[in-house]
Amino acid sequence: MTKPTLIYTYDPLCGWCYGFHPVMEKLAGRFRDNLQVRVIPGGLAIDENAQTIAEGYGYIRDALNQVEQTTGITFGENFKLLAEEGSYLYDSDPSCIAQTAVNKLYPDHALQFAGKMQNALFSEGKNLNDPAVFEEILQEMKLDETPFMPLYEDEGIRRQTREQFEWCKTVGASAFPTLLLEIGSETGLMSRGYRPFDTLESHLHHLIRNYEKLLRS
Repeated sequence: MTKPTLIYTYDPLCGWCYGFHPVMEKLAGRFRDNLQVRVIPGGLAIDENAQTIAEGYGYIRDALNQVEQTTGITFGENFKLLAEEGSYLYDSDPSCIAQTAVNKLYPDHALQFAGKMQNALFSEGKNLNDPAVFEEILQEMKLDETPFMPLYEDEGIRRQTREQFEWCKTVGASAFPTLLLEIGSETGLMSRGYRPFDTLESHLHHLIRNYEKLLRS
């Protein structure tokens, strides 16, 4: 029986995705026997939307408390200082390309890498415009970082990343985080925005149970 695929579309620069990551980890663990998980980066801040926090993302400073209160996540003081100072460039391209490269190199570690990238920015205040940060994360994960940089710099990976951005738009993943469920050749929207674990767990449980019943009938 082919397992359905839970597709997690997110952006490394999305604070709500940072708050949602623990939920996503719990879902992946809860349904490890029933689902495959695919992580697709969405391109929140690209092209003309790639701006400094002060220029285009000043609302982040005001949103941090709301995200913390809703999700229970904590933003680190180093990131809060970045947000307050304002000159940090919000550009999704580098971190989304890194996610695409890791998806290809280490697909079983894609979700873990996504979480560690977000932790690097939102907890530790590290610069996700610097590819060396991605290599540090791979080292921390005890994965061989040697093939990463050649792939990260490969034009094909950059093109694939842009194609994923467009795909996200076509399937309705225009805000992050968004979950989609792929069953066979069909992909449907499951949830958009932050949702607590219990809500999503119940929804997924029923969807999977109905799918398995259908296969047996």
